[in-house]
Amino acid sequence: MALTANRNVEFYSSQELIDLPVDDNARIYKGSLVGRNRATGYARALVAGDDFLGWAYRAVDNTQPGHVAGGALVRLHQAVDIVHALSGVSPADVGKAVYASADDTLTLTPSGNSRVGRVVAVEAAGVARVRCAPVAQVCGLLENGPVVMLADANATLTLDHVNRTLLIANSAARTLTLPPVATVRAGGWLRVVKTSAAAQAVTLDGNGSEMIDGATTYTALDAQYDVALLLCTGSEWVILSRDVA
Repeated sequence: MALTANRNVEFYSSQELIDLPVDDNARIYKGSLVGRNRATGYARALVAGDDFLGWAYRAVDNTQPGHVAGGALVRLHQAVDIVHALSGVSPADVGKAVYASADDTLTLTPSGNSRVGRVVAVEAAGVARVRCAPVAQVCGLLENGPVVMLADANATLTLDHVNRTLLIANSAARTLTLPPVATVRAGGWLRVVKTSAAAQAVTLDGNGSEMIDGATTYTALDAQYDVALLLCTGSEWVILSRDVA
């Protein structure tokens, strides 16, 4: 229905502050790194492996009686440079990716941690200026999270594998079952790279009857360094690009 009077609309500079719903029974302190709980989609004090959302502008407590998921909002800084302790950082690390292992700890170690941004300067011994890159602002396909080395085995992928580049050095025919599209939701992606020279294929299999480019499986990853980049539409998987022998 068209407006018939003036109205006020709350707004923020989208590159600075944003309000996001908080996980059930979660408390976030001012200055905390905040992550997206990949199982629920809600914000919480960052746990290693979460998608990084930003820095808490103020505290929020969603543990009060009657608390529910989304029952409180956390206000976050996003497009900012922050000065923070970073163990072992040196001028040679400028430009390197920075990760978080907890809501108060930054590290240069990617494995199992959450990508936060990049070192833009070293302020003092063990202190870096970090340019934050929350998941919603990241545009590079390797930027949302670390590269994951999969075991040489069949596997059922989960939300922890989404928005990741997955390397598998298979020694035999292997099948990777994709997570349900309803769980991943539209916009989630996976890049799978076969790194071994073994002649056997790595087969990508949709969950249940879910489709990959109109088929229930994708079997073309059968040569060393074959790559497929898949995007979830919310109802199926589509292959955005492929580089196969």
